[in-house]
Amino acid sequence: MQLLFKPSLSQWITMLALFVGILGATYLETQTKIEIQVPNRDLPAYYQIKPGDLSSKTYAQKDIPSQILKNSQELVNRYTLTKIPKQKPLTEKLVSSKIDPNRLVDTVVVGIPATPAMILGGNLQAGDTVEMTLVPTTTKAKSLPSPVVFPNILVLDVNSVSQASASSTSVVVVALPLKRQQEFASKSLGATFLLTRKL
Repeated sequence: MQLLFKPSLSQWITMLALFVGILGATYLETQTKIEIQVPNRDLPAYYQIKPGDLSSKTYAQKDIPSQILKNSQELVNRYTLTKIPKQKPLTEKLVSSKIDPNRLVDTVVVGIPATPAMILGGNLQAGDTVEMTLVPTTTKAKSLPSPVVFPNILVLDVNSVSQASASSTSVVVVALPLKRQQEFASKSLGATFLLTRKL
């Protein structure tokens, strides 16, 4: 049986160089180190990240996930969308977009049940500002109660119907002004929630 292809010396050199290049690139990927900012403690969900929450940690480049946020300028004043373990690299999917840090001052996190209509057919997003109206339940013995309006409410997160498990309810998470927390608690029981957003 005859050999159909016999590489020339130059072809052998080219293949060897290619092999060495691939081997070298793989080695460099495992050896190249990158310093990034990571949480220095466990962070709760919907927590606004501050400079003191971050510390430097070095990782091999191959261990860095995509869309990583490497420096503190990219992280400070964003808030977490889920609980973040200590030293976990932060990506765009784990934190909000940047917001005015004053939006979360003196607020509490509140989750409200949501229907597809409330989340505007899936178009309501984290970072939106809405007006939240509570329409109390009525009884025949009482006159129609006045709605309670909460203006300029920041939406922290939206769990749409498609994301929720079959046994759970879709939820809109909002930042409620602390000074209106008791009012919300007393008026929300049995009330109908309406969310409106300016175009």
